[in-house]
Amino acid sequence: MAYVCWFKRAFVLLLLLSFNISAVEQNAATANLELPSSDMGASVMQMALGLVFVLGIIFLLAWLMRRVTGIQGSKQHIKILSAINVGTRERAVLVEVAGEQLLLGVASGHVSLLHKITNPIVLDNSSDFSSSLQAAAVKLKQQTMKTKK
Repeated sequence: MAYVCWFKRAFVLLLLLSFNISAVEQNAATANLELPSSDMGASVMQMALGLVFVLGIIFLLAWLMRRVTGIQGSKQHIKILSAINVGTRERAVLVEVAGEQLLLGVASGHVSLLHKITNPIVLDNSSDFSSSLQAAAVKLKQQTMKTKK
């Protein structure tokens, strides 16, 4: 809980600093004043340091989120293999836990074991996003060719 409060304070501080910088630039532009120019190397160095700073903040926040919420990387012991809607709020879900496959019925506020599968179902991985996108592109291309004829 203390991390969330710290995040809010840091966000508000960064927001105020960005408004302050934009106000200074706007005042300089309206007064026809030029901000002091620097050589190319200094501005590239400043941009690189800013990039490193922003990337460091991103990695720090990702590390903190992993520590606080307990998000684990690829150490998943439970895999959802497939799911299908069987009603408005009911689903049948095929789950693999410790090498065993279970068919679960999931309803609002209730999960029940429907069947314990003795012969594991082997799923093909051809339904990943890239193959689906490629199939959709081919289908769209075919449709546009039909409409042009």
